[in-house]
Amino acid sequence: MIANPLTAFDWTSLHTFLVVARGGGSATRASEMLRVDATTVRRRVASLEDALGLSLFVRSGRVSQLSGDGERIFAIVSQMEELSRAISRDVTDASRDLVGVVRVSTMEGFGSYFLAPRLNEFIQQYPGLSIQLVASQTILNLSEREADISLNMVRPRRGRLIVRRAGYFGVGLYGSPAYLERAGVPSVLADLRSHEFVTYVDELISVPHVRWLPDIIADPRSRFACTSLVAQYEATVEGAGLAMLPTFMARRRGGLVRVMPTQIDLVRDWWLVVHADLQNVPRIRAAITFINDTMRRDQAILMSDPAGQTSE
Repeated sequence: MIANPLTAFDWTSLHTFLVVARGGGSATRASEMLRVDATTVRRRVASLEDALGLSLFVRSGRVSQLSGDGERIFAIVSQMEELSRAISRDVTDASRDLVGVVRVSTMEGFGSYFLAPRLNEFIQQYPGLSIQLVASQTILNLSEREADISLNMVRPRRGRLIVRRAGYFGVGLYGSPAYLERAGVPSVLADLRSHEFVTYVDELISVPHVRWLPDIIADPRSRFACTSLVAQYEATVEGAGLAMLPTFMARRRGGLVRVMPTQIDLVRDWWLVVHADLQNVPRIRAAITFINDTMRRDQAILMSDPAGQTSE
């Protein structure tokens, strides 16, 4: 019968008992393995015996052997040790499993017309992962953990962030066949003064890097302005005017004609950003690798016009 039942097992004492037993009952040998003094080893074993109300060793002079009770406790504690190792292995394996949610923040046009059509490949490749795509005109704050990964035109300069250039894309001037038939096809920059443009609402632009039109014409005529690049695309398709659009958007659905491709041919960068604390998390690393590989594979699409001709 146990005189003083253990209500909370002291694993240090149990582990010390295992080491002593495996070392032939020698406290000195166990102290070398545990890197504590022999007195501490003897005190831990004595404390365990007192708690259990059992004599775990039979001592004969300087030699100690497991008692009958000691043999029984040794078998139980050995199983406990193996279970402890199993828990450790399970936790380690779980941390390596590709499970969970990855949230990616990017610009509306890129997210809708380039990344979204390719993300099914990602979720098919990783059945345990889910993706949240935040495609908007604003950039989420990685430091506040609003997103795991940011893919944008803005290169951050501050914060504990890992920043890498993921690729680049072309921007051209486009109009619908109906608009160009009505207003004429411009051939030189001076001709643009007589055309209507679909533009951004200047005071509501949160990312100045999307203001492409001022690079080709000052004070463009515009009767249609909106905050959404996708809305600009749709309005341009319907003949509302000319618009500066990423070439991958125009390629995706067609229906537009590129105007003055040799004179108006902008190139902009994509920056992939992740918080330093997350860069080696398996699910985040899987998403980063997928995005980088996809952008390298389809870089020609990011730079090509609707006819598939790549800008150089």
